[in-house]
Amino acid sequence: MTAKGASQSTIRLNWVVMAAENLDRSLVSGIGWTALSRWLSQIVSWAATLYAARHLKPGDYGLVSMAMLPIGLVRLIEDFGFDTVLVQNRQLDRQAIARLGGLVLIVALLLTAGLAIVAPAVARFFAEPLLTTLIMLGSTMILFDAIQVVPRALLQRELRYRTLAFIYLAQVIVTSAVLVLAARGGVGAPTLILNNISGALIATILLVLAAPLLPRWPRGLRALRDPLLQGWRMIVSRGAWYGYSSADSTAIGRFLGKDALGHYSFAVTFSNTAVQEVTALVTRVVPGIFSSAQKDPAALRRYFLLLTEAIAYIAFPMCAGVALTADVLVAAALGPQWGDVVDPLRVLCLYVAITVAQILVSHVLLWTGRFRANMWLSLFACLVIPIAVVIGAQFSITGVAWALAIGFPIASLPGAVLAVRAIQLPWQDYGRALLPPTVACAAMAAVVLLVRPYLPPGMEPLKSLGLQALAGATTYIVALAVVYRDRVRVLYDLIRSAGAS
Repeated sequence: MTAKGASQSTIRLNWVVMAAENLDRSLVSGIGWTALSRWLSQIVSWAATLYAARHLKPGDYGLVSMAMLPIGLVRLIEDFGFDTVLVQNRQLDRQAIARLGGLVLIVALLLTAGLAIVAPAVARFFAEPLLTTLIMLGSTMILFDAIQVVPRALLQRELRYRTLAFIYLAQVIVTSAVLVLAARGGVGAPTLILNNISGALIATILLVLAAPLLPRWPRGLRALRDPLLQGWRMIVSRGAWYGYSSADSTAIGRFLGKDALGHYSFAVTFSNTAVQEVTALVTRVVPGIFSSAQKDPAALRRYFLLLTEAIAYIAFPMCAGVALTADVLVAAALGPQWGDVVDPLRVLCLYVAITVAQILVSHVLLWTGRFRANMWLSLFACLVIPIAVVIGAQFSITGVAWALAIGFPIASLPGAVLAVRAIQLPWQDYGRALLPPTVACAAMAAVVLLVRPYLPPGMEPLKSLGLQALAGATTYIVALAVVYRDRVRVLYDLIRSAGAS
């Protein structure tokens, strides 16, 4: 190799190293800012919600739930999937992005007008005249969503997570403030719509100021055939997701009744609420990171393994802990009359752990541009999972939980195969990333099961829960520190080096 060639190779290597370090910093910073904004937002939002609940009637919440049925369905298709396409397709220039933004806005205007037309019919169906006003008010959020698509996508492409975190926090603060003021002022059911409109308005203004790119008339759409096709595939994927994600509740309501559905709803809440908060911190950051590295399988493979292992370290013990202590958890939180929640809760914890193990699979497919594969995989899941839960519903709500725990891996296996091929990931490396938290959870389970018989029979559920949680958490941490100290240190060093940079 000549001196010139060696010099060019060195420059390329240095550029690759610098790019990786920049992505590492963006990843750690993005998760940090997302965590800060979400946790602060949760505090503000829950405080406002609890305050408003004292001033509003249950019927007010019921009316808004009715109004959100058609609005929620429309919001699945309002952006034509371009919120994903614009982040993934980095070949689109600003002019093309602006034209796609214009198309989204036109579609939103048509959908808003359509909701206004059907609002009286929905009100007549439910025999609630106020629904007409509520649906018309709520439909304005579709316009705000449409305007937000382009600036939000630009901020994600540019990895500006701190800006996104501040905007999200500002939206929650405004939403909560209007909720409190309107509830206290006796506005009634419209309170629950007006607060969301106010939050959406402030978020739209801030997003446009942070990433200004005005929408343009969508002329020359033939040249935008590929992103339009990708957007259509995203709509189909979301429709399929809506179908299979609601199949369990639908089947239980149809075959087992409202009481069974009430027990099942609490089981779902206990099994995944905390885990969802953990996974959301990562999945909100992944789009920008994965799309930035989509042409580099080695970088994608590294981030996939690091993030999968990091999520599992936190989510697996949550799932295992809830499953092990489900009986005392339910007794302490809900009372002994909710005992039917325990068995499905334990099985749903297994299901949630399985979903966590493959949570980044769909992100690999989306952010490497495999929209067609993701669409067909979603349709496949929409076939497998509803069939499974209908069979499970012939037995009990625990049968439905088992149907998800068995049916979901079957439905998601083809996607996992495509994803590991896309990033050239050996299966043993995938398994190795999940092994440390799995082994530590096994040790935790053994200790908790050994401790339980020695607890006093008449101990209060809350105190029993605390002792078992302490024993399990201590065992989990010690197991990781003793057996997998080097693996944990890799993640620690990444966070420390990225933070120091």
